[in-house]
Amino acid sequence: MSVSPYTVQLIRDVIGFLNENSDYAVMRNFDGLPDSNSARDIDIIIRKKDLKRIQPGIIKIISDTGWSIVTYLNSDRLITFVCARNDGNETSIMQWDFFIDTSVFGIQLMDAEEFLADKEFNGFLWHLKTASQFLDKYLYDRAVGAVYPEKYLATREAAKDLPAVKDKLRSLYGCDSVEICDKTSGRKLLKSAIVYNLKKRPFGFVGGVGNFLWTFVGNYLRSCTGFSVGFTGPDGSGKTTVIDRTIERLGAVFASAHAYYHFRPALFGNLGEVAHSAGIKKVVDRNYSDPHRGGKTGVLSSLARLGYYSVDYILGYFVKVKSKTRITRLVIFDRYFTDIICDSRRSRIYLPAKFLNLWRRLFIPSLDYNILLTAKSETILSRKRELDEAGIRAINDRIDYLAPKKGYLKVLNEGTPDEAVSTVLNHIFENQHRKNIKRLR
Repeated sequence: MSVSPYTVQLIRDVIGFLNENSDYAVMRNFDGLPDSNSARDIDIIIRKKDLKRIQPGIIKIISDTGWSIVTYLNSDRLITFVCARNDGNETSIMQWDFFIDTSVFGIQLMDAEEFLADKEFNGFLWHLKTASQFLDKYLYDRAVGAVYPEKYLATREAAKDLPAVKDKLRSLYGCDSVEICDKTSGRKLLKSAIVYNLKKRPFGFVGGVGNFLWTFVGNYLRSCTGFSVGFTGPDGSGKTTVIDRTIERLGAVFASAHAYYHFRPALFGNLGEVAHSAGIKKVVDRNYSDPHRGGKTGVLSSLARLGYYSVDYILGYFVKVKSKTRITRLVIFDRYFTDIICDSRRSRIYLPAKFLNLWRRLFIPSLDYNILLTAKSETILSRKRELDEAGIRAINDRIDYLAPKKGYLKVLNEGTPDEAVSTVLNHIFENQHRKNIKRLR
């Protein structure tokens, strides 16, 4: 897969820096680098002390070449930098994974010293030889009960009878061959790995498991590795197109690593359906194609709706949002609680904007980025006539009320969708980079 000139240059700069300053090896998918990249990331094995020493230099290269660190993950076994940059209406994404060993749940399967003793130079970079390429992926997959990927079948065939592979499987898993290891359960293999670690490195084993638990819990609580984005605006503002183009522009790194929700996490069903099931409401209006069909509700009804939805936002955030953003994942909402503030007719919660905003600040978990996407009334009416001019003006007035507040970005979508997407992504990239640089200091 060909890459942008900016990606080629970043790869050249980082690999050149590594060649001059550290002992490392690219673990797989190195053919064609730097001009093409068959994977969404570059996996590098390096000693922990060396990574700590050279990390400031890597960060400086990323920053000086106009890239942003969009997500940064520091786990027990690797550090990940997902880097991005916008150039006009094009977005380049590059992920770097720096591994210090191959381990699972803190249980070491193969350390950096073993890997780095089995490497070679291809004229541009250092990479692992066949045996270590195979062992890294195979040892991990089997320990968690997974099957070695078919796309690496050629590597498996070339490596399975090598003495280094057989020796490692015998000492770590107690298997005399790859074929026997294939048939052994992941649980049994993991138990063998635990016994091996307790015999060979008991203190390292305890420290590794402890470090895994520490970083896992820390990443979950801090929720700084991934990020969440909510889009709110009147029908006809172009939200769907902008959201789709945003995901597309983020490329392969996030294409399979994002979650999409509409309005709320939806741990609980539609309020009308729940009331109907409970016998409180006899008839449910299921004309969902008209989101503004409901009549105006009173204060008590609005408060009841607010309470119901708020429980869903609070619990759903920890179940569906934070569980993904604790690692390098993206969560996108087409509307979020902000929509309750901006479009009372849709949610049928007719309460003052100031009260709803205070409620949001006190009780509702905040997304990392809240995009207020809108356009002029005449532009929206030319795209979609689900609202009249007065309805559009009312939503835009509340958008203007929220826009100056912390955590919000107003985007006027009067041009092409890509222009709006670039504005959104530039905002996210700049803020993510600033957050991650602060964490890395």
